[in-house]
Amino acid sequence: MLKYTNDNSQQTSGFSIGHNVACDGSGFPLKTPVFGWNCHIIKQNNDIVKYLQRDNINLNAFSYLNYDKNADVYLYDNDINNGVIVGNEEQDFFFLVTDRISFLEEFWGSLSEGHKCFSAVEKSIASIFTKDKKIEWQSPCQVYALSGEFEYIENLDYKDESLNVDDAVEVDEYYTYRDEDSVNRIRESIEIYDSSCIKIDGELAAWCLVHAEDGSMGPLFVKEEFRGLGLAKTVSERLINKLIAKNIIPYVQIVESNNPSLSLIKKISGMVYSHDCMWFGINK
Repeated sequence: MLKYTNDNSQQTSGFSIGHNVACDGSGFPLKTPVFGWNCHIIKQNNDIVKYLQRDNINLNAFSYLNYDKNADVYLYDNDINNGVIVGNEEQDFFFLVTDRISFLEEFWGSLSEGHKCFSAVEKSIASIFTKDKKIEWQSPCQVYALSGEFEYIENLDYKDESLNVDDAVEVDEYYTYRDEDSVNRIRESIEIYDSSCIKIDGELAAWCLVHAEDGSMGPLFVKEEFRGLGLAKTVSERLINKLIAKNIIPYVQIVESNNPSLSLIKKISGMVYSHDCMWFGINK
């Protein structure tokens, strides 16, 4: 049995980011000119990373900075205490880590027209930001993160294996959010992060991996003919154990209507409810 207690003062996402570049006098390096009175886009730097590390609520934005080295980081008044916004306008994909209304309004005003996707925004911030905007779609989720003692007892009935890129096609076939590019994202996940799977008589029976874009655990799946054997809990705990070994904080975003997954995560020691969040899309 392995026991682990999360300590955010030492735990990281498994990476660090820092650039030595010229600054604008405020202490933060400019990436592009100011597009409003107060809002700037800056380069990634260690101050931003440290700010996002302070709270598990920021794990998705924190991990995205590692995934997308060209990500934009927005600051208001060049003061990190106003929060940050992380994203990539070319991909129309953003993380909101601020509840300052003037910051959110100026950021929104700076964006070009078109569809924008917002990832796992804390519920109260999502409520502020979406006010008076037409939401195209939304998906409310609950976030659980390692924030306590993790007890891991190996299930010796099934061999611990990892997925390889050749498994991506089969994993994609069972993926709830399958689209024309999802198999490529699954390949990325397998290449970047650890995974866990169980094969029975040579057949892939259950698996759990980590989303490459934001570092959250998933997708998790057990084929119907292999359910009732405790495989979902086994592959989840094995993956958590692998992430801990690499000093990465495990966390999940579970759609609030997904009762089986919510029930499962509550059975895994150390995985504690963090907050409610919202995925949503808006057409500007």
